[in-house]
Amino acid sequence: MKKNFGIFNLLSIFLIFIFFDYVSKLWAIENLFMQYRSIELTSFLSMTPVWNSGISFGFFQDSGELGRYGFTGFAFLVSIWLIYSSIKLPRYSSLGFILIASGAIGNAIDRILYGKVVDFIDFHIEDLHWPAFNLADTIIFIGATLFLYNQFFTIERTYYEK
Repeated sequence: MKKNFGIFNLLSIFLIFIFFDYVSKLWAIENLFMQYRSIELTSFLSMTPVWNSGISFGFFQDSGELGRYGFTGFAFLVSIWLIYSSIKLPRYSSLGFILIASGAIGNAIDRILYGKVVDFIDFHIEDLHWPAFNLADTIIFIGATLFLYNQFFTIERTYYEK
């Protein structure tokens, strides 16, 4: 049984997800943010422009330049550690780490370019809205879920390369 995806495949996945996140945000900026309009897709899902200067769920919105550079630096440091660690982990844990790293870097790129993160996916039930998010946030969630699934529900959880 193959133990992990290999460094070339992991780095390819990393770059592909950063690219798709970046393209989705360019689309959002061009189609939502420029004219500040919302696109209603279903009764519970819309594409709505939201600038997020904080972190998940809008925490630390008023952190200013210290937050901008602090969150960006932290994202890069954690991502480097995740990428390095992913080489030694079992298959799905390594994929989870790479997805988390690519999402973190995707949001860090926003902070570098715009000073805040581009969020635009809006789930809601009438006037009750989940905090807006983006593809990078979704990738981070999927990566964390894969990692936890591997740790709790697969036999691979006990394998670590030395």
